[in-house]
Amino acid sequence: MDYRHAEVKRYMQNLGVPPQNCVPLNGLIVQAALERGLNVKRHGKGIALDAGGAQRLTWARAFTNFNVPLARRVADNKEVASRLLSAYGVTSTDNAVFTPDEAERAWQWAKDFPQIVVKPTDSLRGQGVHLGIDNREDFFKAFASVSERRSKRVLVEQFYRGAERRCLTVDGKFVAATNRRPASVVGDGTSTISDLVAEKNIDRPLAHYPLVVDEDTVQYLAEQGFSPESVPDSGVRVNIARGIQLGRGGDAVDATEELTEEEIEFVEKAARALPGGRLIGMDVLFSRSPGDDPSRILELNSNPLISMHHFPLEGEPRDVAGAIVDAMFPGFRLGAAKSA
Repeated sequence: MDYRHAEVKRYMQNLGVPPQNCVPLNGLIVQAALERGLNVKRHGKGIALDAGGAQRLTWARAFTNFNVPLARRVADNKEVASRLLSAYGVTSTDNAVFTPDEAERAWQWAKDFPQIVVKPTDSLRGQGVHLGIDNREDFFKAFASVSERRSKRVLVEQFYRGAERRCLTVDGKFVAATNRRPASVVGDGTSTISDLVAEKNIDRPLAHYPLVVDEDTVQYLAEQGFSPESVPDSGVRVNIARGIQLGRGGDAVDATEELTEEEIEFVEKAARALPGGRLIGMDVLFSRSPGDDPSRILELNSNPLISMHHFPLEGEPRDVAGAIVDAMFPGFRLGAAKSA
C-alpha cells in the first residue's frame, strides 16, 4: 500500500478535520476509503465514511464506532475482560483491582505469585507499569507509585513468561501480528551507544517514536554494565529502555507469518468472546520456549494502533486499514474517490 501521508493529510485538512486528528492512523482509513470509492466527510473532530448513507464508520484519532460501546467498556476494564475470556475458555491473566488504601490486602492476595505486575487500570504505552516484583518492599513502592496516578485504581496480576505479540483481529478474523521489540541499538564495534541512538533516530518510520537517552536510560544501561559512552561489540544488541512500547522507542517487527494455525485459532477465539468487538488489538503471550507459561491473553484494546502493522521497522507491511474498511462495507468498491 503506497501511503501518501502528505497528500491524505491535506485532503483531511480541506475537509476541516482538526490538525491533531490528521494523524497517520486516520489517514490510513481515509486512503483505504477513497481507494474503494467511499464518501469521506468531516464528522465532529474526526471523519465519517459512508456508502450512500446505508452504513457509516466514524473515526476520530483512535476512537471509532466500529466497535459497540459494550465492547469498548469491557476491553477498557482489564479485570472484567480477563473474567470474560476465562468464562469463554480462553486463558487470560489472574488479576484483581484495588483502591489506594488496599495495599496490604493487595499484597496478601498476590504474595504467593512467583513474580507480580503492578500497573494502572488505564495504562497507556506502558506508563506506570512495574514488572517482575518478588518482594514486599518493592510491591508497596510500586503500589504507592501507581496509586498517585489519575485513575487511582491499581491492577495487580501475576507475571507470566513467554513470547509477547500484538495481534489484531477484524470481525473475529486474525489479520496481523507485530513483535514489539524494546528500544535498542546494535553495536558496530566503533560507535558509542549515544551515537548509535542518534543514528537510529535519523530515519524512524511512521508509528515509531525517537529513542531517548535520559536518567532512566542511564540507570538501565548501568544495570547491564553499560553507559551512554560504551562501545558495544559488533552485532551486540543493547536495550536502552524497559518494556516493549513503541511510544518509548520500541521497534515494530512484523510477526504475522510466524503464528501457527493453533495460535491463530486461539487469537480468533478470544476475539469472538468480546461482544460487539469488531476491531480488537490484543497483547498475547505465546508459549514457545522451555519454561514459558501456557499461552494467554494479557490485554484487549478496542482502540488499537493500526499504523504499527502498516509501517514495521522490519518485515512486510500489512493492510489493516483496508481490512477494516472492507469489513464495514463488504463488497463496496466503485473505483472512484468521492467526498461530501
